[in-house]
Amino acid sequence: MAVEAIRLEKVSVTFTQKNKKVDAVKDVTLHVEKGDIYGIVGYSGAGKSTLVRVINLLQRPTSGKVEVNGETLYEKDSSGEKIISDKKLREKRRKIGMIFQHFNLLNEQTVIQNVAFALKHSNLKEKNILEKSKKLLELVDLSDKADVYPAQLSGGQQQRVAIARALANDPDILISDEGTSALDPKNTIQILDLLKEINEKLGLTVVLITHEMDAVKRIANKIAVMEEGQIIERGDLISIFTDAKEKLTREFLGGGSAKALATLQEYELGKLAEDERLVQLIYMGSKVSEPILVKLYRDFNVEANIIYSNIEVLRGTPIGTLFVILKGNNDSRNKAITYLKEQGVIIKAVKEQDVKKNG
Repeated sequence: MAVEAIRLEKVSVTFTQKNKKVDAVKDVTLHVEKGDIYGIVGYSGAGKSTLVRVINLLQRPTSGKVEVNGETLYEKDSSGEKIISDKKLREKRRKIGMIFQHFNLLNEQTVIQNVAFALKHSNLKEKNILEKSKKLLELVDLSDKADVYPAQLSGGQQQRVAIARALANDPDILISDEGTSALDPKNTIQILDLLKEINEKLGLTVVLITHEMDAVKRIANKIAVMEEGQIIERGDLISIFTDAKEKLTREFLGGGSAKALATLQEYELGKLAEDERLVQLIYMGSKVSEPILVKLYRDFNVEANIIYSNIEVLRGTPIGTLFVILKGNNDSRNKAITYLKEQGVIIKAVKEQDVKKNG
């Protein structure tokens, strides 16, 4: 049974601004398992950052329950409010590293001093702090920059320093709150790959807050989509990518979903011939490069008219999506579909009402 690193139950956060009530987070339940890279996506103002600040109680909920590594940090319901002591909360916070969009480095201190600063209140001796800081810089590939100042570094290098600092207290959880938003595409890829490497090497749970779907596609194994303070869709990355239910999710996904539906709008699916069926085919890995559709005509006398195709790479795995009209008699089509399923292809029938509803 999977062990949960983070468990939020019915969490709400309400602010009052200019005598107006603002529900930033509304009754959100979220379970993140140990070792996950969990992407939380949504447009600006969706409540993503507020939600993750609840995890270490930098933002105290208005109601709900917060558990980290099986220990309740906060709980508030109709019976009252419970919160762990300030001392225990400080200890818990040290085990939850955070990186932000703007790095928050100390410009007047060197790179290694910035990392060492996070160990200021540890029980380590000065010599051990220096040794640990050097090892952390080695982990983020900045050993040669130990004695330079942040202003002398690129944005990507500054974020690497911030990551090293966030890892200083050996956290179990690392939260990236728009950690790549200020970076160019090349540095974004490098930082994302570093986060994945840290997740694998150190066994850290990573929570990735972003409005950039490409970041989630590259490293996350699970995803939650937020809108107006609520999670509107969640699941493992491939399931969400191949079968998104919500319009906003499809907008974020882009190529694999939104474009496909836009293309399908142009077809009068109700006018398909009696021997035609529209289906979605989803295939992954090595199957992407195999001539599967050619075999349908050769072996089953079924024509496959491709009306949309797309290939995405999710966590290093190519995922192909095809919308095709299969043309042939009923028996031939059924045999062709059985063959496709035997090849590991996911097949979904597409109906006109589905396209209209989801467009």
